[in-house]
Amino acid sequence: MNKLSSLFILLLFLVSCKKLETEPPVVTIFSPTATDSFYVADSVRVNFSISDKNLTSYKIIIYNFYNRKIYLKEEAAVSDNSITIDKKLFFSVNADTTAYLNILGIDKNGNTGGAGVKFKIKI
Repeated sequence: MNKLSSLFILLLFLVSCKKLETEPPVVTIFSPTATDSFYVADSVRVNFSISDKNLTSYKIIIYNFYNRKIYLKEEAAVSDNSITIDKKLFFSVNADTTAYLNILGIDKNGNTGGAGVKFKIKI
C-alpha cells in the first residue's frame, strides 16, 4: 500500500506541475538600419517593437562596436504584451566609429529576446 501511495503522489505531482513558457519575446528594430550614418552631434532615432504574452521589461544598449564601450543604457518596465518605442537618443562620441544598438525584451519567466544593428557615427 505504501508503494501505491507514493506512486499516486508522484503522478499527481507530475500532472499538476505547470510547464514554464520558454518562448523569448520577439524584438523588431525599424530604426536605425545598418546603412544609417549619424553625425556625433546628432541624436539617433531608435524605433522598435517588442511582443510577448508575458512581457515585463526592455533594455536599450548602445555601445562602440570595436571596444565595447557603452554609450547609453536604458531599461524600463512594461505593462502590456507588446510595445512600440520611437524616440531620439543622444550620446557622446569623440571620433568616427561604428556603434551597435542592442534591444532586449524580457518576460516574467526570464526569457530574453533580442535584436541588434550596427550603424556609423561620423565627425
